[in-house]
Amino acid sequence: MSWAQDTLRVPQDYPTIQAAIDAAAPGASVEVASGTYFENLVVAKSVALVAKSGAAVTTLDGGRIGRVIFARGTGAESVEIVGFTITNGLALESMDAPAAGSGSGIHLESLAAATLRDNVIRDNVGCVGVGVSALDVTVAVVHNEIRHNLQDSSCAGEGGGIDVQTATAVIRDNDIRDNAASSGGGIAFDLSDGVISDNLLIRNSAEVGGALRLVPIDGKHVTVSGNTLLDNRATMDATAVHLIPMPDDALWMRGNTISGDGAIELIRCETPFAVSRSNALRNESGPTVAGLCTFGLVF
Repeated sequence: MSWAQDTLRVPQDYPTIQAAIDAAAPGASVEVASGTYFENLVVAKSVALVAKSGAAVTTLDGGRIGRVIFARGTGAESVEIVGFTITNGLALESMDAPAAGSGSGIHLESLAAATLRDNVIRDNVGCVGVGVSALDVTVAVVHNEIRHNLQDSSCAGEGGGIDVQTATAVIRDNDIRDNAASSGGGIAFDLSDGVISDNLLIRNSAEVGGALRLVPIDGKHVTVSGNTLLDNRATMDATAVHLIPMPDDALWMRGNTISGDGAIELIRCETPFAVSRSNALRNESGPTVAGLCTFGLVF
């Protein structure tokens, strides 16, 4: 979409970010000055939220009482979130809230387009997609730090860093580390199309799929390339990548560097899948692949 020229400034024009969002015409931009803002934002229109001076000096703090940002549309809206530190969000299944338990840092739902860029999304607690949850949305998650987002002990979920469901997503050039969930500690990607490329996934943890859980089925396709996965952990299966591609050409996985040091395999396939030899796999203390994985060709 083309963004409107209106720019609403916080705190110069509006005392809070939510007040500026509420006053904004669809397609307007809300420009936020440096500082710490204790808010739990609700977005239901096309809007760009931009931190004027960047994430190092501009923080959205959810106060551990609810999500930091909840953006839900009708399928026609576009939302941009650029340059914030997003922290202290809480989303539990027991809470009286829409989509309870998902997206403690940012929850995106039913949007035509969403962009998350140059943010630091950290120290949020929840159940599903603790850092970022994307549902029924076309989303680009580019050049963010997503770290130490943790699943609460009261629930089981997936996607400690990012959870993508029934969506189209590009996840590129992010630093995703020290996140935890029951499955897909770094990223869980279910029933969705998209690209996961050129990311760092370090020290994420889960019972299954320490770094990634990928389920491209029902006609979906995922490309995973150029990522570095280092020292991720799992207590049951797949310290790095847990795969359920159906059919096997639903996943194109090339040129990734995956390493670890543990008795559990790096990659586990629950359906037949040929792991390309273009991926550099190294496990100091155990197998590189298990389950129904085989080794394919270099290309």
